[in-house]
Amino acid sequence: MNNLELYDKNCIVPDGHVDRYKQPEEWLKRKIDWITFYRRNVHRFIEHYLGVRLHPYQIVWIYDMSQCEYFVTIASRATAKSWLVALYAIAIAILYPHSEIVVASTIQKQAGKLMNKISKFRNEYPMIYREISKYANTANERVCNFHNASTITVVACKDGGRGERATLTIGEEFVGMDKVKYDSVVRQFAYARQAGYSTLPEWSFLPPEEPREILISSAYHKGLWWYTETVGCIKKMLAGKSAGFIAFDYSVAIEHKIKTIKQIAKDKSDMDMIAFQEECCNIPWGENSDAYFKLIMFERTQNITKAFYPQRNDNYNPKKNPYGLKKVEGELRVVSADIAIMGGRINDNTILSCTRLIPTQADGYLREVCYMESHSGENSITQAFRIKQLFYDFEADYLVLDKGGSSGMGIYDELGTLTKDNDRGIEYPAWTIMYTEDQDKYEELHNRTIASNAKDIIYLVNAGSKLNDAIATAMRDKLQKKMINFLISEMDAEPYLIKNFPKEYTKLNDEVSEKGWFLHPYVQTSAFVNECVSLSMSLLDGYIKLKEPSGGRKDRYTSVSYMNYFVSKILDPRIRKEETMESVDEFVKAVFW
Repeated sequence: MNNLELYDKNCIVPDGHVDRYKQPEEWLKRKIDWITFYRRNVHRFIEHYLGVRLHPYQIVWIYDMSQCEYFVTIASRATAKSWLVALYAIAIAILYPHSEIVVASTIQKQAGKLMNKISKFRNEYPMIYREISKYANTANERVCNFHNASTITVVACKDGGRGERATLTIGEEFVGMDKVKYDSVVRQFAYARQAGYSTLPEWSFLPPEEPREILISSAYHKGLWWYTETVGCIKKMLAGKSAGFIAFDYSVAIEHKIKTIKQIAKDKSDMDMIAFQEECCNIPWGENSDAYFKLIMFERTQNITKAFYPQRNDNYNPKKNPYGLKKVEGELRVVSADIAIMGGRINDNTILSCTRLIPTQADGYLREVCYMESHSGENSITQAFRIKQLFYDFEADYLVLDKGGSSGMGIYDELGTLTKDNDRGIEYPAWTIMYTEDQDKYEELHNRTIASNAKDIIYLVNAGSKLNDAIATAMRDKLQKKMINFLISEMDAEPYLIKNFPKEYTKLNDEVSEKGWFLHPYVQTSAFVNECVSLSMSLLDGYIKLKEPSGGRKDRYTSVSYMNYFVSKILDPRIRKEETMESVDEFVKAVFW
């Protein structure tokens, strides 16, 4: 029985079911007035009855949600999104008996975090504890049942989640959900609450209660469906329909001492500019009107699920990289390096990218960029050492190196010597420039290499206006032809990592979670996409010039685009020539033999 109603043997039970005992009419009126007041002011119910104190912004947030059938919240990190929505779900479950509240997320485990919030409320607030009849948050069952027949259930946004019903649907971090699955599965849960009074003849004239929907997330790319959904909600709200929208940035977290100014400053220094803008400032991001690369070009090519990972010294395996990728027949691999030596400036980073080249029948090699890492402020010796480590971990065939003046040549000189890896107990051979017709000053550069038996695997890029134009054009061309693929986003990667590395992904190593290590290549890919679509195009002396925004970067773009240019210029013509010769040989044999 609902404790809100102070039930005893003379009480009328909720929603019109009449007990055989009756209370005085005045008592019944007071009860109806209080229930009506609390349903219209859910924030008051939370503070008065449940005993949970709310900040002013949370009061406004809860009130607005309770007034709308459809509500969208876009809020930055540390604004207590999940905490507040969990509390709101508890209040609705108590105030409206027979409510069926469903929390949907990309995977059940993520939505289960909201169930953890409910557990804390249950343990900390006696009035919440007494309302709950059953609570479970395991891999097989995530549910919270109330004495008044209300329920809160967790489901994953996928076909297996079909069959639920919901009077209130909550989309937890809906930005990561598949739009088709959400519409075809989750939204189909909605139905009118089966209140007790609705079955009584005297109340049959009343319309059924409309089901409610709440979507919560932080800001992300404008090109994804969450942005269109949010804009649509705002338009409905402005048109006077039963829809609402609210948004918060990191200033709310600072004001209410959830985060400190120093923490925000640290986040800003650690995070990519675009990521900070989205996650902390709560500003959705999209390409500029003059952007050379469009977001759709990357969205349709981010289809690689499994990333490559280099070996780590603490568990180095000399026979086989446990997180390596097996080569297919005819596959080549390239490590590409955009070089920076001096640290301190936001766009001074060395970027190393790893790309698989899969041969195709007609269009040359399919590029699959499966790993990326960044380094700041390291000297040429350290960087050359790391390039060789990564090269052999990746089983690469070529290195594309940004000549980049003295910094690039310093790396080139270090690569031209025998390198000892004392941590792994191995040696890496010396490298030198490879011969191609377009390698400027080949003899001079080749003779510059100290070792006499160096491997000729380095392709040097010395970009100027004309070459930058060709590099940008080649990159756009391969994106449009879908001949270059990238890793999926870190949000899409998390379900895959949880499924395939359940122990390693959550393991603690020196009190630090391995989660960041596993997510790293996916995060780098997102940063790469951010960089590319932020580049604005202009013409300089008739050549395309790509410029990053103030304070932005383009070093990841440089690393990947140099690789792509090398493959387009040097390797694609080779495979096409070989295939052409094979086809000619087959024709000659067929005709003359």
